[in-house]
Amino acid sequence: MTGLGMRKNKIFSIVILLFLFLGCLYLSVFAGHDGFGVDLFLKSFQLNDRSEDAVILELIRYPRAIKAIVAGVCLALAGLFLQTVSKNPLAEPYITGISSGAGLGIVLSVLFFNSANYSFFGFLGAMVSSLLVISFAGFRKFSITKLILVGLSINIFVSALISMIILMNSEKSYSMLYILSGNLTENNLVSDKHLLLIFFVILLFSAFLIPKLNFLRLDEGMVFSSVKHKNMYSIFFIICSALLTSLSVLAAGILGFIGIIAPLISKMIVGQDFRYLFFVNIFLGASLILFADFLSRTLIYPMQIPLGLVVAFIGAPVFVFFLTRKGDILND
Repeated sequence: MTGLGMRKNKIFSIVILLFLFLGCLYLSVFAGHDGFGVDLFLKSFQLNDRSEDAVILELIRYPRAIKAIVAGVCLALAGLFLQTVSKNPLAEPYITGISSGAGLGIVLSVLFFNSANYSFFGFLGAMVSSLLVISFAGFRKFSITKLILVGLSINIFVSALISMIILMNSEKSYSMLYILSGNLTENNLVSDKHLLLIFFVILLFSAFLIPKLNFLRLDEGMVFSSVKHKNMYSIFFIICSALLTSLSVLAAGILGFIGIIAPLISKMIVGQDFRYLFFVNIFLGASLILFADFLSRTLIYPMQIPLGLVVAFIGAPVFVFFLTRKGDILND
């Protein structure tokens, strides 16, 4: 196939993923246990409508969809950055100790503040733990291997601390476990408008990093004049990944698998060129969380399954598929 033909196929893939994203967005906002929400969709165009449906859309469905998009895009981008820097397709955003730090922040908010603004405390915990891991990995003699080992050690230690807190506070254990499973219903200190503003700034900034990512995946001798330059770029992208993952915690709590499977599926669709991979990856990450949100609301209505559990039910089989698949995706 010619270069022009491959380019057209990749652009077509981006368009398909865009429509997939819009379809998942529709399901997340308008569809429910009783159907696909066509009537609700039509009512959304009515001006000055203060019906019960309009209030549900404005106060519940739209904010949930915004948080789902933010969480999905941030996790997918963070995973893409880390997999590129480490040249390891199994790298994921929480290797920098973010999951344990976020979990500790959430548990402490439930313990001392009765769950008030727990996502904000999770965000603070995620930022502190990730910066701690990056500093331990060393700025001058930076090592991806050291980063992963330090992150794993902190994750294990803090996870044990979280388990001890939960066991010693049985009256609040259900709230802690439920919140740790991830959800989109929290009203935190950051409004949806501010969350969107921060998200768009980071997304725009990430888009300017595409040329650097294309160079970063090449061999060191072809791009960098010294190991020092390579370490500088690596630290820069890892800090960006930590910030993106912390923002996803602020939006939706702790969600696994998206940061691994979204980049892997994206590479399978359009290959390694980040000019196309970037867009496919963000559409795919957002679509996965939006679809998971739809399932969490509707599968066992009127009860709601925690979002993190639904994401795990979707992500685990896909991850196993990549581990057992014959091919070179995991060797890229």
